[in-house]
Amino acid sequence: WEHFEIDGEHYLAVASCRFGSSVDSASVIYHWNGTSFTEFQRIQTNAAQDWKHFAIDGKHYLAVANRADSCQLQVYSAIYHWNGSFFAEVQHITTSGAQDWEHFEI
Repeated sequence: WEHFEIDGEHYLAVASCRFGSSVDSASVIYHWNGTSFTEFQRIQTNAAQDWKHFAIDGKHYLAVANRADSCQLQVYSAIYHWNGSFFAEVQHITTSGAQDWEHFEI
């Protein structure tokens, strides 16, 4: 789970590892409406293990660590950019059994 804030609004990204017997499932980003978290955006993932929020030059990003698909550990993990309305994929990175992301500054 990853909590983050954009322009005073609170969000919670939840990694979904399985849906029944399938590792292909939608992970969900929730938005705080003042009393509870409500579903904001669904993103297709593959055995998602972790979300990480980070900002670069005031722009917000989310990275998801996808662990595997139904056949192999080598899959794409993805980075999403906040476009002002929702998170849009901007890059995918080949990973093998990914479980975590870390943000760093250069």
